Amino acid sequence: AEIAGFLYDIFCRIGGDRDASMPEVRTNKMILINSSNVVGDNLWLWRADHEVPDNVGVTDSRNKAFNALEVNGDNVIMYGLFAEHTLHDLTVWNGENGKTFFYQCELPYDVTQQNFGDHGYCGYVIGDHVKTHTLMGAGVYSFFRDYDVQAQCGFRAPEGESGINLQHIFTVFLNGKGSINHVLNHRGDRCSSTSQGRPHYLS
Repeated sequence: AEIAGFLYDIFCRIGGDRDASMPEVRTNKMILINSSNVVGDNLWLWRADHEVPDNVGVTDSRNKAFNALEVNGDNVIMYGLFAEHTLHDLTVWNGENGKTFFYQCELPYDVTQQNFGDHGYCGYVIGDHVKTHTLMGAGVYSFFRDYDVQAQCGFRAPEGESGINLQHIFTVFLNGKGSINHVLNHRGDRCSSTSQGRPHYLS
């Protein structure tokens, strides 16, 4: 199929360039792909976790960004995708036959159980209707700095679909409070302070 577009070396930052006395910046989605046959290489999509001039941590969901990436087109491929700190599901994939090779995701520092954990938000979501998707080499990390948050899982995907191919996916507790209770949906071990720094792979 004809390639509709090629995205490479893209860096998005929401906030971080101003302190809390200035108006906050916000967006719903950093990148939205509705076209099919798009290839992406080296995308870093970051809601800032600290602000100038004194490197003070962002708190209470300031600088709202809900999703880093949403893909609605088919046959979209990502090589080297980084998504950090957005306030809802970080990556949402609704298109068919998507492929991601290497994914790094850090959950937001400053959310609460009520506005993040209770909604079931996680690092990488494949839509319930999707039949084919490939994800290889992917980690979701937690540092719930401000509040005790129990995230339900790092990854969410349809179960029982032979075309869903997830390899070498894991979660890691970096620091802070709370946990990620499962790797994929309701499968995989809980990562928390008792296993700090140790990856939990989907067995």
